[in-house]
Amino acid sequence: MSTRPHFEKKELALSAGPYAYLPVDIPAYVVEITHRDEINGDLLQQAVNRTLKRMPYLTDTFEVEGAAVYYAKNPLPMEVAHTASLRRVGGPETNYHMLDVTWNENVTWFSMFHGFCDGQGINAFIESVLYHYYCMKDGVEYEANGIRTDKETMSDAETFEPLSKTYEVSPDFKMPERREQPNSYHLPEIVMNRGGEVREYGFSIPSDAFMGFVKANGTSPVVALSMLMGEAIQKKHPDADAPITSIIPISIRRMLGCEETFKNCSSRATLPLTGTPMDALPFAERAVALRGILKQHMVPELYHAVYNHISSVHRQRMLGGTDYWEEVKKPSAFLTISHDTFYADYIGRMHETDYSDQLTDVRFLCSPPAGNTLHINMIEHNKHFRIACLACNDITPLMDALEETFKNHDLPVQRFEEKRFTLALTAWREGM
Repeated sequence: MSTRPHFEKKELALSAGPYAYLPVDIPAYVVEITHRDEINGDLLQQAVNRTLKRMPYLTDTFEVEGAAVYYAKNPLPMEVAHTASLRRVGGPETNYHMLDVTWNENVTWFSMFHGFCDGQGINAFIESVLYHYYCMKDGVEYEANGIRTDKETMSDAETFEPLSKTYEVSPDFKMPERREQPNSYHLPEIVMNRGGEVREYGFSIPSDAFMGFVKANGTSPVVALSMLMGEAIQKKHPDADAPITSIIPISIRRMLGCEETFKNCSSRATLPLTGTPMDALPFAERAVALRGILKQHMVPELYHAVYNHISSVHRQRMLGGTDYWEEVKKPSAFLTISHDTFYADYIGRMHETDYSDQLTDVRFLCSPPAGNTLHINMIEHNKHFRIACLACNDITPLMDALEETFKNHDLPVQRFEEKRFTLALTAWREGM
């Protein structure tokens, strides 16, 4: 018998589709902020309250009816916790909220269930909480600089469901022909590991130095980073018997005309770093060519057609099924996607204001897909790029090769000591 409270359902969670990720609960996605000063827990709670007053939709939870998942109103308070350990998001420990805030000493952790929103969704939450916290802490009304604050009201665009409409597609538009692609090279250092512990190998590069390198090669930050990682892999594995590829998550909000939504709105592009005629080109020419390939993915009509199809499939699956647990037994689309050779996620940076120097570090913590690949997060903060290479296995020799590659390109890299962390599984289905 279900022990989960009943919540008043709202719209279908089409873009969330929590069962579409994995047929098991997945680890939370966590953003760790290190502050210069120790945290005032009372002010942090007030900052969360002010943020939720401005963005009440972030208090939502999920309600399941038949096989359909709905966003639902959650009247229970979102309570900040003073603890050194992460909590399970979505269950009774967090009052069934899909976002959570914890703190200890001078560190705050913002956790989320990726079925509820994506990285841009939680970034808006984090920025607002930090803004209100520092305004109260410092007694200063800082310039918002693009941050959503309680001085303004929310817009309907913030809760727009990307899969709720039919997008216009030209009658003569043709989807790109699907071609059979060879399997990508899998790093032999990485074996299936669902144990939970993630190893983080971190690097820091001054923004001006890295962006100078990017511009000199006529490319973009994520392409440049992917190429450097590709070189390191070739250095460590010169006998690689398959193409080395970089999988790049991309936001498609602009292409769908829903820039403000907090909901999941992303896709991915795959860059062939080796195994094509581009291999013979000098570094700079390959960098330009690979950026061109990435741009080819940014075609609005392509995603209009894709989202029209996904909307139909998700809606039919949700409303056509009668039992949620029977649905999750079906093969997950997420598991059928290739995750090799590595992910390169360019997160960018949060909106900066006059208190940003009080945030001494920002880390994005996630578990590599299926525990069976390498995941790289790249974020810019306080004039430095932090590059975090995450894996569930020891990849120290490969990181040595990456550090050498940075230096071979005259990039002034600083390497951090290896860190390890374990993320709590989401608990949104607990009690169902």
